Amino acid sequence: MSTREKNKNARRMAILDAARQLIRDAKSNDFSMSELAAKAGVSLVTPYNLFGSKSDILLEIARTDVYQRATDITALSKQGLPFWVAGTARLLGRIFYTNRHFYRRLIITLVAQERAANFRELLEVNYRLFEQPLQNLCDAGALPQGPPVDVLARHVSRSVIGSLQDCLNERGSEELLSGELEVGLSLLLMGCAGPADRKALLKQIAPITAAQGQSLSKSDGPVN
Repeated sequence: MSTREKNKNARRMAILDAARQLIRDAKSNDFSMSELAAKAGVSLVTPYNLFGSKSDILLEIARTDVYQRATDITALSKQGLPFWVAGTARLLGRIFYTNRHFYRRLIITLVAQERAANFRELLEVNYRLFEQPLQNLCDAGALPQGPPVDVLARHVSRSVIGSLQDCLNERGSEELLSGELEVGLSLLLMGCAGPADRKALLKQIAPITAAQGQSLSKSDGPVN
């Protein structure tokens, strides 16, 4: 790698690290590109030149966070469909809840900029995460009635993003977020599963849906 490329990569990492720090420090507040450049120790135009926009920077952070867990999520698929659904929900719940301020900011930024291409990119990040484990489950005969894997992966991605978007605006715990993810994944995949797995998924989410039903009358504020 040339010195120029090394310097470019160093500036990219400095900008991503600065964005993470600003989000952690401000939590629910936004940050400007000038603040980001100053924090990273680069010129104002450098973030634009290297990434394009603030939403592109946030998407790059999300891509890094999610792809770091790709091996774990794929490995879970070797244990069968119910185990994969529960394990994936817990793993994603931990990732998203631990970094909830960042993911809330990501969603708010994408909505504010009204860039459909960025929403598609966020879905694509998740789609790539689910494609291989779903293929493993199909190969093992766990999804005998499912559509092609690429179609199923996109719907799983939409389910995860929808749960994330809803839950980050409510007060709750990592457990509640994981439960919402598990119910969404289960309901989606039941239609593709065989009778035994369908029954197992229904039994698995029964306590979660019962608890959700009891909490419908409660009014919660935003996550702190």
